[in-house]
Amino acid sequence: MSVTVAAPYVPQVGTLRLKACQDGVCTEDTLELHQGSVSIDQGCSPDGVCSATASPDGTMIGMLFLDSLTESPMAVTATGTSPDGSALPVRTLDFRPRGEFPYGEQCGRFITASVVLDAKGLRQAP
Repeated sequence: MSVTVAAPYVPQVGTLRLKACQDGVCTEDTLELHQGSVSIDQGCSPDGVCSATASPDGTMIGMLFLDSLTESPMAVTATGTSPDGSALPVRTLDFRPRGEFPYGEQCGRFITASVVLDAKGLRQAP
């Protein structure tokens, strides 16, 4: 599962620990955060070759690796410290991972669990 630290909240986060529980199994770890980005369309050439590039957007992204992921309810807790070592507020969220067919039903179902952390708390990513 992935967590995005919203750009305005990034300066307040020194370390981030995530715990995710689903179907009676919990996984917890301190996340390695990496710079987030957005894709910038570079257009298409006359022969139909299209391209894009990544541009930093001020967010930070982390991954919690789970053994399995289903569409059943999941409970997520985020804890951590600020850069000065003080504790961040404990944030929790109960949600259902999303199952979608991004490449059509013939290509299989993908289940995703993504959350966003900001000063207000955790929310499911759009």
